Amino acid sequence: MLMHLPTTNIRNQQGVGLIEVLVSLLVLTIGVLGMVAMQTRALQFSQESIYTSHALMMAYEMTDRIRANKGSEGSYLVDYGTQVTAQNDCISNICNPTQMASYDTAEWKTALAGNLPLGDGEITVDNSGPRPFYVISVRFTDSRIDQALDGGAGGETLREVQVRTEI
Repeated sequence: MLMHLPTTNIRNQQGVGLIEVLVSLLVLTIGVLGMVAMQTRALQFSQESIYTSHALMMAYEMTDRIRANKGSEGSYLVDYGTQVTAQNDCISNICNPTQMASYDTAEWKTALAGNLPLGDGEITVDNSGPRPFYVISVRFTDSRIDQALDGGAGGETLREVQVRTEI
C-alpha cells in the first residue's frame, strides 16, 4: 500500500533551513562583534596600565633624586608646562646642589615628554603639616586609543599620577 503525503506541508517548509542559517549567522556576527569590542577595551586598559606604571616609576625616580640631593629640595619645585633647562651637564661636570637640582628636573621633564604621550610633571610642597610633604605629579594622555575607540572623534583625557612623600 502506497501512502500519499500531502504536498501542501512540504511547500510550506521550503526555505525554513535557509532562514535558520541566516538567524544563526546573525547571532554569530553579533557574538564576534562583541568579542572585538572586548578585545579593543582590553587593549586600551592594558596600554593605560603600562603608561600608569611608567608614570609611577618616573615619579618615584624623582623622589629618589630629591632625596639624594638633600638640602636643595626647594630647587626641585616646578609646575606643569614649565620648560626647565639645565645649565650644566652634571654627568660629566661637577655641579653644586642647585645645578644638580636643575639638571635632575630637566632630565625628568625630558624623560616624561619622551616616554609618555603628552607627558608632563609637577613638583610641589605641602607645608600644611608639621613636616613638609612633597607631591610629585605626572600627567599624560592616551588620546590615540581614545580616538580609536570613539571612531576618531575622541578627546584628550588627561590622566594624573601623584606620589606624596616626606623627604
